[in-house]
Amino acid sequence: FGVSDPGFHVDGDLNLVPLRDLPRSEPVLFIHGVSAHADDLAQVDIIGTRGRSDIVGQKLPYRSKRSLLVPNISISENERGPFPKFIGQVRNTCSYHPRYRYCLKCLFTIDMNSGAVSVSRSVDREARDSYQLEVSTTDYSGNLIEGPQVFRINVIDQNDNRPIFKEPRYTGEVLEGSPTGTTVMTMTAFDADDPNTDNAVLRYNIVKQSPDKPSPNMFYIDAERGDIVTVIAPTLLDRETLPTTTYELEIMAKDMAGSEVGLTGTTTATITITDKNDHAPEFTHPLFEAHVYEGSTGVVVNLTVDDRDDPATAAWRAMYSIISGDPTQSFEIQTNPDNNEGMLSVVKPLNYEASEFLSLLIKVENEDPLVPDVGYGPSSTATVHVRVEDINEGPVFFPDPLIVTRMENIPVGSFVASLNATDPDILEKQSIRYAVLQDPAGWLSVNPVRGTVNTSASLDRESPYVHDNKYTAVFIATDNGELHCNLRHSFEAHPMFSLSSTATHSQIRLLRSLKKDNYQLPLLITDSGVPPLSNNTEVKVQVCICNKNRMHCSSAHSHRARFLVPLATLLLTLLCNLLCHSFLQHLSCASLFSPIILCSWAASLLFFF
Repeated sequence: FGVSDPGFHVDGDLNLVPLRDLPRSEPVLFIHGVSAHADDLAQVDIIGTRGRSDIVGQKLPYRSKRSLLVPNISISENERGPFPKFIGQVRNTCSYHPRYRYCLKCLFTIDMNSGAVSVSRSVDREARDSYQLEVSTTDYSGNLIEGPQVFRINVIDQNDNRPIFKEPRYTGEVLEGSPTGTTVMTMTAFDADDPNTDNAVLRYNIVKQSPDKPSPNMFYIDAERGDIVTVIAPTLLDRETLPTTTYELEIMAKDMAGSEVGLTGTTTATITITDKNDHAPEFTHPLFEAHVYEGSTGVVVNLTVDDRDDPATAAWRAMYSIISGDPTQSFEIQTNPDNNEGMLSVVKPLNYEASEFLSLLIKVENEDPLVPDVGYGPSSTATVHVRVEDINEGPVFFPDPLIVTRMENIPVGSFVASLNATDPDILEKQSIRYAVLQDPAGWLSVNPVRGTVNTSASLDRESPYVHDNKYTAVFIATDNGELHCNLRHSFEAHPMFSLSSTATHSQIRLLRSLKKDNYQLPLLITDSGVPPLSNNTEVKVQVCICNKNRMHCSSAHSHRARFLVPLATLLLTLLCNLLCHSFLQHLSCASLFSPIILCSWAASLLFFF
């Protein structure tokens, strides 16, 4: 409290008492009272003061110096009516003089005679926490007597705002096996009330955890900071044994420092238990078997593994390697990204005569390293037995091409060359027969058993079939072995492929999307001879995915992929017409050709004149 007369003070019992024996005192005192939430002024009339008779009946002189007392006023927000409502008093030491009046202009009003300040409506501290006003005194003619003087009206806060979280849902992650007390995430709410009061002091609490297994209190939240930390033991925080990998927490924030009368706000925190590589991949079988025809390539077997880690992470994705059994590097393993299987492929054709059985030792690992206390066990390796199936391989000429030099016009029947073809099927006793495949001028003949080539007409260096003194003839060697064909239904009825032919080639089209796999398409090839001869064979199609610089033999994504299979129609027609009809009617045309080995059966003979 402050008193306008320094000879007085307000004691602890709120009594106004003189400090000393005063000879005289002012007839009017003003007491200014200030607290944390109030600021007001009171007038005290002094009765019976000494010297009072000296002024009784006398006209008080005008003061040459007036004092306009304008205290700060505090008003609570959200006040209820009726309005206008009295909120404070503005006084002047000469305000009792009938010629003075007060003037105040704003949403606040002032009684022009008494200086009583009123508010005309409720105010909101969150919209405006104070008002700065000017007050002045005038005479009744409107002449300014004193002022204007500035005073402040402070709006006192009420707890009228709930805590609000910025997001309706928050997400966080914690690695499985993390130590107790690991911070997962921090929750933060805001309160629009006065931060200097308990109205905006927040406390946090976990209301509910879902699911509540293996414990309803797997997490704890720091009441003041909002930090969510783990409470569950690291051994129980196991992603593979928990009932779920995602937990939802209902978080509440309460103001008034968490007291019972505090207002609340809620949100949801979603916590995901993330995976670490604590499980090694394991083969589903210790032994796998594969069969492959010699001379062919492609996927021969799919290796299956189990891994309990998260399939969406590198802790699950498998990498395969061949530890032993492949000294010539004839095999390769690629990982199927869809199911983690290892696709074992032959990349260099195998030779049945060199080895009919191979044993590979395969190892599987993860892209991410295992945690220190987990290692790869015996189940992370497997054996693959590969059995090579024999096929009837075509004879091979040596040398190819065979180059000879002869004079033109030598006698008909003269010796030209001796063809030398050997059969790669050394484990089978097969005979080889020779025939002319291409002889543009009709100059040559060949002994079908011995392979000796003689002239059947006169050689002419100036013939249009001779270019740069060279004449080229092509011969073919065939054995009497049988082709190992796995015949299937007619290709025309295949549900996934269609076949169209032109004069020079045949084209296979994909009818629908296919998963990764090896497909064997049976083909029936017929020539135009009389009578027509035909042969059944197969085309192997491997469906793969090309992703960046890596090929994954996986599901095909293209719905209109095309596979072009050149069948060399002209060459096949020559084979059937020239060989089957002209020279080798006693041989079965079905044993003559397969698209895999056709090119190894023919050799060129070049003449130099």
